[in-house]
Amino acid sequence: MRRAFFQIAVLAFLLFDATPGDASVFSRGRQRNNSKISLRKRLHINTLITEPGTAEVDWSNLYSFTSTNFSMPSAIKYTPSGSNILWGRTEYSVAFDTVASASVGGSRLTQFSQALTLTGVAVLHDGDKFDFAIAPQATFFLRDESGSRLGAIAIARYDSGRNSIGGTFGWSAATNTSGSNPAGQYDAGVGLGHQLSGSKLLEKFTPHFNGEWDKPSGDVRTLGAFEGIEFQATRRMAFDLSFQQLAVRGNAPDRQIVVGMTVNLGHTH
Repeated sequence: MRRAFFQIAVLAFLLFDATPGDASVFSRGRQRNNSKISLRKRLHINTLITEPGTAEVDWSNLYSFTSTNFSMPSAIKYTPSGSNILWGRTEYSVAFDTVASASVGGSRLTQFSQALTLTGVAVLHDGDKFDFAIAPQATFFLRDESGSRLGAIAIARYDSGRNSIGGTFGWSAATNTSGSNPAGQYDAGVGLGHQLSGSKLLEKFTPHFNGEWDKPSGDVRTLGAFEGIEFQATRRMAFDLSFQQLAVRGNAPDRQIVVGMTVNLGHTH
């Protein structure tokens, strides 16, 4: 199982590395794509949804080596304690950039997030190894664009021993289209993680890989690769170091580093 797991990881990386893409879409929509950092962790690190009755915070620092842009993608998540699909098996979250700083005309412009993304992750199947969820999502623009984006994401995850593999497929549509806000957009992703073994210290580390395909209407597809390692410091606190390559082999690839922290705040009552 372990050998097959890493063969899939290598194959996925080669697939994403060998196909050209255009980084312009990622560059135009970078603020919106920051909200996907929390989503990618669901596939191999974090649980599919936050433990019922608890709140959780994802907070990251993202720096682009290519553009020198800096942002702090954040997500606040809460799953109510209950016994039904909407109140007990659905996590509600809001994602935004606490800080977004970009170099503009030789000077640096620092602002709050361009958009707020609201997501509800509803677990439709909770098995011993396989989980499946549907996540309706809405993004509301606070500046630079008008209107919103509405859509949904399907999330599947399979756990076997120390290995986790997951996939996503999403679609969204704009209420008000523009050159940087396409009418429709499809995206798909795959994530793999492997918890190390051998000692109590090594068991706290989980190397992981993600690949992502993105196709806006009226534009070319884009491809990204994300690799990193997570450190589970305590039961409720984890740290993550990741490297992101947007448009892996495109006309204007973007190389980024993300240092993040996930904190479960415990039961709210």
